[in-house]
This record gives sequence, structure tokens and C-alpha cells, in this order.
Amino acid sequence: MTEKQPEIEKLDQPYPVWFILFVPVYCAVAFGLLIFLPAGDWGWLEGWISVLSLALTIGIGTAYVNQHNPRVLRNRSRLKKQGLTKATEKPAASDRFIMPLMGIGGFGALLLSALGHRFGWYALPFGVALVGVVLMNLGAILMLVAQNQNAHASKILDINKGQVLIDTGLYGLIRHPLYAGYCLLILFFPIALGSIWGLPLAILSCVSIVVRIRFEEDMLLKGMDGYKEYQRRVKYKLIPGIY
Repeated sequence: MTEKQPEIEKLDQPYPVWFILFVPVYCAVAFGLLIFLPAGDWGWLEGWISVLSLALTIGIGTAYVNQHNPRVLRNRSRLKKQGLTKATEKPAASDRFIMPLMGIGGFGALLLSALGHRFGWYALPFGVALVGVVLMNLGAILMLVAQNQNAHASKILDINKGQVLIDTGLYGLIRHPLYAGYCLLILFFPIALGSIWGLPLAILSCVSIVVRIRFEEDMLLKGMDGYKEYQRRVKYKLIPGIY
């Protein structure tokens, strides 16, 4: 028991300030390169509004989560699965094909939107793009709130040691608020860029999320106490009253 204490303390230790300040810079650079290079236009207004607003939202939200629930940030940085059993191993292995599909859909949506700008394909009115910016950032905020409410919301399908069921806050409304936020973000990112061309791939990414939920819930039913009762209490997965 004593040997495990330093590990627990480390998980609950906030990241240093310099690291958190680096987060919005990293987001702005990563999204900027992904959008402006294929667009071939560093003066693209919708691109700058989308990239800078999202980087700011993620930066502020991550700083808040780092102070109130740093464990979730450390859990989300893990790439190695640690808590699987024979019963949960099979559904968790679905990450091998679902994660690439999500990536192709998400990054492809931004790439096609940028190419649409480069080649002068049909663009949405600026006002519609601004609505997309608001809803895209709302999706990011939803993801950050879900992370703050669930310390075990990792990127990989896994059940951490000591993980308990969270059924309060957003998790009392829908079972997968983090995924709901992601779908909102990725669906409206192309709109924020004034593009409809990235939407089919954004939809592919959301469909991948729906498939992933099926495998994740199979894993949780087999590996987490009380999850079946939680499904009965909280009936909807992504959208309250609909799905």
C-alpha cells in the first residue's frame, strides 16, 4: 500500500504552469498548419477565427481542469492499457480500427475544408461560419466539462485500477458527454471554416464514435460494477431525449 502512495500523489499533482501555457500554443500551431498549408492562404479570416478561438477555449479549459482534476489529464496522456481483463480485452481491442477511422474522419474533414478554400469551391456565408465557430467551441467546452467531472475519461478503451462509475453532472444526463462534445466540435469545425466539403468525413468520425460506444459499453458491462443499472437510469448515450 505504501509503495503505491507516490503514484497516487503524482496522478493528482497538477502539471506545471509552463506546460499548460504550451497547450494553446500547440493547438494553434497544429490546427494552423493542418488548415493553412493545404488552404495556401495565410490570410484566411475564417481559418484564423476558428483556430485561435478553439486554441483559447482549449487552453483556458485545460488550465481549469489542471487545477481541479489533474488526474484526468494524466490518464488521457496514457497510451498503454493497464486495467483490462480477459473479459474486457476483446471489446477494448476495437481501438485498433476505430481510432484510425476517427482520425481519418476528423483530420480529413479539416483537410477537405482547407482544399475547398484553396480551389474556390462553394463557401458558406460568413454569418453561418460564425455560428459554426460558436457551436464548435461549445463542443470543446462540453468535452472539457466532461473531463473535469470524470477523472478516468481516458483516450483509450481501458478500465483503470480503482475506477468508479460516474453518474452525476453531465453523466447524469447522457452516458457519453465527452463523445457528444467531440461530435459537436468535429461536425461544426468545417462549418466554422465556411465549408460543407468536410462534412461527410466529419460524419464518418461521428459514426466511428457511435460504433466505439457499442464496444465501450460492452467493456464496461463486463468490467465495471453497476454499469447495467446506470444504463437503466440514464437511457441516452449522446443526445438527451433522442439517442
